[in-house]
Amino acid sequence: MKENRDGLDRQEAHIYRNMVKELHQNEQELNVARVEELDKSTDSDTEGAASAQRELVSQGV
Repeated sequence: MKENRDGLDRQEAHIYRNMVKELHQNEQELNVARVEELDKSTDSDTEGAASAQRELVSQGV
């Protein structure tokens, strides 16, 4: 790793900015995927509870 006495040159700064942008984009996409997965699991839990309640009602409990 080179010593950073003079800061980054233009090419290095450009590469660094692009890497940071890509990192932020990937983090955002990962967060969206996590939220969607959480929503799916919440929906399936809700559907499971609703079907269990319908079963109890149909059994006259």
